[in-house]
Amino acid sequence: MTTIRPGKLDLFAVTFIDGRRATVDPILDYEAALTKAEAFLRDHRCQVKVLPMTGTEVRNLLGIGLPDHPEPIDAAVRQQIIDTLTQVVCESSDADARGDAVALLTAMGVFRP
Repeated sequence: MTTIRPGKLDLFAVTFIDGRRATVDPILDYEAALTKAEAFLRDHRCQVKVLPMTGTEVRNLLGIGLPDHPEPIDAAVRQQIIDTLTQVVCESSDADARGDAVALLTAMGVFRP
């Protein structure tokens, strides 16, 4: 069995059996995916890989494209997003998360560069 530990940006754990995608699990279930893969290997002779992946990597793997023009969000949802991002900027101890939140708030026009 092949695997690597999840990185900071990984959102999914993708299990491959003999090079074919078998499961896509949330990264929070990474340890459970490893346990299932190990159990499968006890009964089957094959190559199993459990790979942590980012959202972009999984979209590419599954061939999911993003729309060219996202649909507008209503005012209440937009405010909820702004409030959440502002909370991250003010309260998070993770510098990367704060930086991402500032970048999103800037892209939304809340902050000016």
